[in-house]
Amino acid sequence: MNKKFKSLLATVAASVLLVGCESYDFGDTGVDKNNPVVAIPSSLLTGAQSKIVGTVSLSSTATPSLYVQHLSQTQYTEESRYQTINYNWNVVGSGAGVDGTVNFYNKVFPNLLQIIDLNTNESTKVAAAVYGSNNNQIAVAKLMWSYYFQWATDRWGMLPYSDAFGGRSSSKSKYDSQEDIYKDLFNKIDEALAQMDSGDAPQGDILFGGDMAKWTKFGNTLKMNMAIRLAKVYPAAGGYAATKFNEAMAGAISSNSEDIMFPSIANDAYDNPYQDDYIDLGRTDECLSDVLVDRMLGLNDPRLPKFGEPAASTGTFVGLLYGWSQSGTIPNADVSFMNDDLIKNSERDLPMFTYSQISFNKAEAALLGWIPGSAQTFYEDAVKASMVQWSVDSADADAYLLEADVAYNAASAMNQIAEQKWLALFYQPYEAWAEWRRLDFPNLSPAVNPLNGTSIPVRHGYPTAEVSQNKANYDAAVAAQGPDGLFTKLWWDVN
Repeated sequence: MNKKFKSLLATVAASVLLVGCESYDFGDTGVDKNNPVVAIPSSLLTGAQSKIVGTVSLSSTATPSLYVQHLSQTQYTEESRYQTINYNWNVVGSGAGVDGTVNFYNKVFPNLLQIIDLNTNESTKVAAAVYGSNNNQIAVAKLMWSYYFQWATDRWGMLPYSDAFGGRSSSKSKYDSQEDIYKDLFNKIDEALAQMDSGDAPQGDILFGGDMAKWTKFGNTLKMNMAIRLAKVYPAAGGYAATKFNEAMAGAISSNSEDIMFPSIANDAYDNPYQDDYIDLGRTDECLSDVLVDRMLGLNDPRLPKFGEPAASTGTFVGLLYGWSQSGTIPNADVSFMNDDLIKNSERDLPMFTYSQISFNKAEAALLGWIPGSAQTFYEDAVKASMVQWSVDSADADAYLLEADVAYNAASAMNQIAEQKWLALFYQPYEAWAEWRRLDFPNLSPAVNPLNGTSIPVRHGYPTAEVSQNKANYDAAVAAQGPDGLFTKLWWDVN
């Protein structure tokens, strides 16, 4: 991550910028400082962006990495055995208070809407332009809106959306279909990309430091990744998903140097959340699963030492049985935990989108006939890009591509793409879960002793409060989508 972005984030942390406009010091104006009447667009943007950490890590919930069996729980094994069904509308930051868990309907999305309003309303847009051109601020807010809502709809499916922010009635909002949400998000991304201008960049941007060229890359990469997620709903070349994919491809990231990473700094409010768990709190709740370790050993995968540490007692890589029913304590020394740099380095950046991921998307698109070019070339580029991302020697990467189950085979190409993508998305928990659900490969077995159901979860249940607070709309959503549990497939998750 570019040092200037981390410097900006450090400055933000030192200034104690909060989500929304809470407790700002406007001087001796006689205004209630806990309820200011003037919103600061840069602070609103920083507050909204700071919650990205909860969408790209396990700070929100460990379940995505447990569901795809990258990790297994050493103790408190309930989550790997599917105990929790319902999850609140939360996204989690690294710190406490407003720097920690927030309800995204109450904080993140209102922040972004307020940025748009301040830069659109004739009475405020001139003053707001001090913080960057009106168009660029609006464009960035729309892209952030699209990113967060895609993450949310890919967890729950149908969501309160089109009338969720309409004042008092918004607490009883209807649920929009995932199809309608996706299509509106595509429109918002297109609007944002068209709206960017040559004016000043938004202030308070901790993701790209106001670099609008990077925001263009971000928007196209997000759009391209959303399009491939709809491949089974709209598989036809020239169809809806293929069209969106092709519109975005040229503008998406195109090298490892352009990987989109969320920056972490040493400050506890903005650091790598894994470090908080494994160092600050001394927790050792998750280690590598036997499913991941055994497969990587079988493939002679040179990324294994980058993903994990050898078990202290043996000096070898040992994964823990996934979804075991705890009857005693497994010594930490007997299993492999994640690599120290991933969980103990407070400044370890967290991947949002990578060139490897985008190259796998191209390989699949080529197989579907969406784009010209060789699926094999894109596949091999994707594997090599993952090796570069994880600092694997090029000779080891070349050797890996010659392994029997890795070397491209046209007869099993889609499964190869899916499996190698499953491996490459280690340390990208929500993306890994979404792509495994969509591609249905590798074949994973459910927890050996599940507490709920007999299959692997494919969604999260709605907050329990919705049943009483928004019952009519909740009931309508359940009737349309299916039972409100862990095993109802989302709209794009078709066989």
